[in-house]
Amino acid sequence: MKPPLILDEVSEVEKVDLIEKVARFIVNRQLTAPAILMLEVCKPINFVGSQFLLALNPFVQAIFNTVEYQKFALIIEKDENLELLIQCIEKLDADK
Repeated sequence: MKPPLILDEVSEVEKVDLIEKVARFIVNRQLTAPAILMLEVCKPINFVGSQFLLALNPFVQAIFNTVEYQKFALIIEKDENLELLIQCIEKLDADK
């Protein structure tokens, strides 16, 4: 499968699934507070952060395959998607 080059190539369903996957990963490892703190602090530079994720690709393949990882990097370029991730983490943590 060819990795996406722009956010429009990622469907809404894939976006929600990846955000939930990351949120579950964070909550299952009891990293809710540090993750939310980091995400809130990085909101103003989320585009730069998403580009940095691409540089970390070899190290994070324990969570994602390459295509999913690139999709996630594109997804968090947008402020509203970062906020959606924070809300998903908070909801999963509250439900636990």
